[in-house]
Amino acid sequence: MGYDIYIQTADGTLAEGDENCFRFAWTAMPRTLDAMANFGMLTELPVPSVPTLSAYGLAIEDFQPGTQPDQATANRIAEFRAAYQAALDAAEPKPTGIPSYKLQVNGGFLVTVAEISAALTTYEAHPHVDIAEMPMGDPTWRAWTAFLRRARTHGGLRTY
Repeated sequence: MGYDIYIQTADGTLAEGDENCFRFAWTAMPRTLDAMANFGMLTELPVPSVPTLSAYGLAIEDFQPGTQPDQATANRIAEFRAAYQAALDAAEPKPTGIPSYKLQVNGGFLVTVAEISAALTTYEAHPHVDIAEMPMGDPTWRAWTAFLRRARTHGGLRTY
């Protein structure tokens, strides 16, 4: 159990290959978020609300396998899915880092290239960044920052 983080391509699909996936154990993510906060890489924003099924006149039964919705229900399902995806993909116009909820909640929120760039710019400007990535002790931080740099050259990342 833990957090699976996947790089996505510019068209929004998940990138293939083991190098495009990073896995955190439940116990490792809090330490990493603390380090990111100490380097000024995170921002604190409220978790956006996602639409409810009832707001679209839908119920969980509408999504069960084998269900054949009528055209009106199929349209509402498509509208719901688009609104839900828009909530997951929401981002600040000028980010100053990665909103912490996008890494804390494993619901598929998009961490944009701009958010990753802002976080890495802040991190790389820190006077002790060279010490943080020295090859001793737990290699998680070095691997995580390398993964962020890779995600920055693609289409961002998502946490599941």
